[in-house]
Amino acid sequence: MMNWQQIFVVLMSQSDRVQTSIYFPKDIHEALVRWAEEEDRPISNLVVRIVSKAVEEREKQQNPPQ
Repeated sequence: MMNWQQIFVVLMSQSDRVQTSIYFPKDIHEALVRWAEEEDRPISNLVVRIVSKAVEEREKQQNPPQ
């Protein structure tokens, strides 16, 4: 299993990345900052991981194996 530094390097090296802005409610942002600090990772990396897992789960729900 890759650690967050390895995942971050892979994500940063991908040429198909796009940049976007997200506006969080203050309480959510504070919770994300604490979470990222606990895992010693950048908040952007944490958000990419969370969103990636959510998208993966949604795709599984919409396209269940037959």
